[in-house]
Parts: sequence; structure tokens; C-alpha cells
Amino acid sequence: MSANPPPIIDSIDELLVHATAVETEAQERYEDLAGQMEMHNNPRVAKLFRAMAEVERKHVDRLSVLAKGHDLQSKNASDFNWPDLEAPESVPIGEGHYRMSEHEALDLAMECERRAGDFYASIAATTTSPEARTLAGLFAEEERKHQDLVQRWIDRLPPRKTLPADLDEPADQE
Repeated sequence: MSANPPPIIDSIDELLVHATAVETEAQERYEDLAGQMEMHNNPRVAKLFRAMAEVERKHVDRLSVLAKGHDLQSKNASDFNWPDLEAPESVPIGEGHYRMSEHEALDLAMECERRAGDFYASIAATTTSPEARTLAGLFAEEERKHQDLVQRWIDRLPPRKTLPADLDEPADQE
């Protein structure tokens, strides 16, 4: 359940600011998760997270090109009113774990792509700006294409395996 209603975005500039934050935060989170998986000797999942970070980096690069000539106000992360606690396309903190399988990693990525698509679709449905409506619709379609990409990756994986319980779970150091 969402903590907040989606933001009302009524200009192309505001959409580009939000989209840049969404994609940048997703890229950074995937890079963080890849590093964690490498640290825990989980190279297959690290590779998937690096691939997802690259997908998001390409979005950030594309947004930089689209933003040329626009007056984009920079914002702090706390300035955004996301539907949930974090940007829609970011893997929520605490969802990754060191024994994560490729299936679990791609399930997380799929959920992130769905949330991002829903976010952009909600903007397209609520904005009063025809330009923002068109661009948000294009962004929503891109996220649906990413869902298709993630699904193809899932389809190529071997069947899911259930791992035995970890009898020596890591403990918080607080």
C-alpha cells in the first residue's frame, strides 16, 4: 500500500526532474546491491544487478539529453513525494540478502520495473500538461519493455531451487 498519492506533475521540467531522480536512484541501488553480492561471493546475482544498473544508466543518459534546454531545479532526495518511501524503481532497502538467487534478484527487478511503469502511467493520467502526458506515457512504455527484458532473463534461468535454511544467519552488529 502506498504511503503517499503519486505527485501531480504539470510540466515537462518537473517530469524530467522526477524521472532523473527515479532512474538515478535505481542505478545507484543496483550498483550497491551488486557490490554487496560481490562481497558475499554471489557473482551471478552481482552480474544481474550490474546489468540492471547499466539499463538504468542508459535511462539517465537519455534523460540528460532530453533535459538539455530545460530549466531543471535540483532537489534533495527528501524533497520528492514518492508514492512509497523510496523512488518507484529502487529496490527497497533490506530486500536483498547475501544468499539471494538469480530468480529472487530478477523478481525484485521485475517489481521495480512494474512500480516505475505504474508511476509514469499515473503521471500520464493526472497531468494537465499535454507534453508531460506524452512523455510520461513514453516512459511508462519503456518500463513495460524493461519488464519484457527481465521476463526474458527469467525465462532463460534454470528452474528455481529451494535452498536449505541458513543455520548461521548473520546478526546485526548493533
